[in-house]
Amino acid sequence: MSETYDAVIGVWDGHDAGAALIVDGRIVLALNEERLSGRKLDVGLPVRALAAVRQAAAGRRIAWAPSTSDPAKTLTRIFPSMKENYYRLRRRLEPPGPLHGLKQRAKYRLTQWPTNGLLRAWARRSFASALQVPAGDVFLVDHHEAHAASAAMWPGWERDALVVTLDGIGDGESGSVWEWSESDASLRKLVSIPGSASLGLFFEHVTNELQMRPLEDEGKVMALATYAANTPSGINPFLKWFTLTPGRNGLPELRCSIPPTRMAREVAAVVWCTPREQVCRMAQQTLEMIVPQFFALLATATGRNHFAYAGGVASNIKVNRLIRTLPGVARLEVCPAMGDGGLALGAALATWRRVTGRRPHPFSDFRLGTDHGDLGRNAEEIARAISADLSRPADIALAAADLVAAGEIVMWAQGRMELGARALGARSIIARADSVTARDDLNLRLKRRVWFQPFCPSILLSEAPALLADYRGHQDDNLHMTMGFATTPLGRRSLAGATGPDGSCRPQMVAENAAEPWYRLLARVKTLTGAGAIINTSLNMHGKPMSDTAQGVVEAWLESGVQHLALGSALLSKKTITTNPWS
Repeated sequence: MSETYDAVIGVWDGHDAGAALIVDGRIVLALNEERLSGRKLDVGLPVRALAAVRQAAAGRRIAWAPSTSDPAKTLTRIFPSMKENYYRLRRRLEPPGPLHGLKQRAKYRLTQWPTNGLLRAWARRSFASALQVPAGDVFLVDHHEAHAASAAMWPGWERDALVVTLDGIGDGESGSVWEWSESDASLRKLVSIPGSASLGLFFEHVTNELQMRPLEDEGKVMALATYAANTPSGINPFLKWFTLTPGRNGLPELRCSIPPTRMAREVAAVVWCTPREQVCRMAQQTLEMIVPQFFALLATATGRNHFAYAGGVASNIKVNRLIRTLPGVARLEVCPAMGDGGLALGAALATWRRVTGRRPHPFSDFRLGTDHGDLGRNAEEIARAISADLSRPADIALAAADLVAAGEIVMWAQGRMELGARALGARSIIARADSVTARDDLNLRLKRRVWFQPFCPSILLSEAPALLADYRGHQDDNLHMTMGFATTPLGRRSLAGATGPDGSCRPQMVAENAAEPWYRLLARVKTLTGAGAIINTSLNMHGKPMSDTAQGVVEAWLESGVQHLALGSALLSKKTITTNPWS
């Protein structure tokens, strides 16, 4: 270990690329490239995010922490056009060519191959060259170690915990289990799940065969599943593919009888003769039966009841609800940046521990974007350019709450942007939570999303016992919108615009803090409507990312049909706007 580094920069150059900076053990900045480039789930070396973290780390001795070195990732680094071509194909920006099937099978075969010492050494040299830094300052972090660190090292733990990662595939693994030691902040691997048994790849294949975008629309599969009848587990063909059994020391072993190279054809055969929503239900049922059982086996085998969780599969909030309510689980913390967009953060956290021997400082605020100061400081110029009304209320939170309570939809951009896919009160579109009309306007006219995808509510933490049927106390606090909950009869009325057809929702619970505009907004809504709850969806148009900058926020506002924008200290309201002056 070395004490010569006082900063670490994590780097991820794959799906949802990004960079993260730790200085003196504290997370200073974490950005996904898409928020700066405007390309949804951008891939490749995150040059804009790297420029931002380099600037913030000026004058520091930096350890560099890239992630993942398997053969598939190595090949796309040697031939960057392969990465770009796959990105365009996956996002449906161009049609597949005549060799698409062959290339797809080759891809899934290659992704199963693990990394090794030679590939790690090549990756270190490659990143040193790309970043123009000494190779001795580059510390490569394996894919699932980065996921595990992103889950374990941000919350405070009062005891040892188990860390579970379930993902598509990276460095030859589709998942892992680690033992987190609170005393020395170390991670020790207990279980490795092979790429051939990937629940993430399975769900990705289902998404793709349903003509949705893989690595992006898996949440739609989960949402559409609620519109199907329950399928008896005995006739669910997907369930028959997976086996989960206690292995050595009782630890779970997951296997799949269908190899990834053949899974696309097998899923397509089921899709061919099954209604779309029923396919979604069977895929969701597969995860809902296997993943909680995996956690239950871990709890039994180890006697541990505190769990951290990350990886793409951890974005399935209905599965997370089942895990949370298991008898053997006392605490479940899901990393808000659970997918590959959190790998840069995880790699930075793991490498800080490696090079200094110290644990990074725990943190709970995932608003980790660039601090631009008051986003509305140039609002007068914006208002003149687009002929909008402008005011600067004494408290922007109260002004926005008054509009929401009156039935208006408001775009809300305050402070530093969130890391991860969840809108947590920095870049949000908000409306009354009890308004089905507002929900439909947001879905079809403003966000232009599919009709069956529900919105999420943000609620005061103090409202959770009254609105949520399975909230049991502080062990169920869900500050980052990572878990599902059932609603009470009052909750179904108060959250009518933010629940699914089964009465479930994915709430962000907001703790009392009068210094926070987000809390003051909710508290004011409660005073005016009787319920401290709002619809909260990300401030972007469908298919485009949220924006880090005020200009990007204004562009999204102009493209939308939303009248009001709370931009920093400024409240902007459209008169009649049909053009975008920055386009």
